[in-house]
Amino acid sequence: MAVTNNGVIGVALGYIEANPDEMELLRSLVVLALHGPSITARSTTPAHVTCRAAIVSPDWRVLEVMDGTTSRWHLPGGHVDADDSSLLGAALGLAARRAGVETNMVIPGGIIPFDVDATVIEAAPLLGEPAHVHYDMTYLFHIEDRSLAVPDAAANRIRWIDPGQVDGRLGTKLSRASRAARLVP
Repeated sequence: MAVTNNGVIGVALGYIEANPDEMELLRSLVVLALHGPSITARSTTPAHVTCRAAIVSPDWRVLEVMDGTTSRWHLPGGHVDADDSSLLGAALGLAARRAGVETNMVIPGGIIPFDVDATVIEAAPLLGEPAHVHYDMTYLFHIEDRSLAVPDAAANRIRWIDPGQVDGRLGTKLSRASRAARLVP
């Protein structure tokens, strides 16, 4: 069963409740989901939802993967599949496919995204895609042991970085959570 627009609206409203200062960011997403086609479909423009996984180790290192096409490092993530039943499940599935994460070795940080960001994607005429916006829903996952959660086969295309190396507001949130976690006895 696909993630419905109502499901996305529920997640967005939960995120706004937890992060009221970010309401303006999600206003357009909610309106589009209320009035448009499937907001998780890759073909939906002017915007659609994508998911990412922020996987952190006990020492608060963050997992990144190398994009084979662009040779850039980023959090594992991508487009929501038609058979994904939740955004949380989509993020976990993308982490498994893109980084080789053993899904039974991670613990979700919650059912609401840790961060949401709107990223403008340039037009890709060769793919027939106009410029559009990705609403990146980033879910936080904890692992107990890096070596057990990500097998050696994926080691050449993953790395573990300090939360402060993650760009933007997400990096700030991860750094803040890292400091808070280290203060807890």
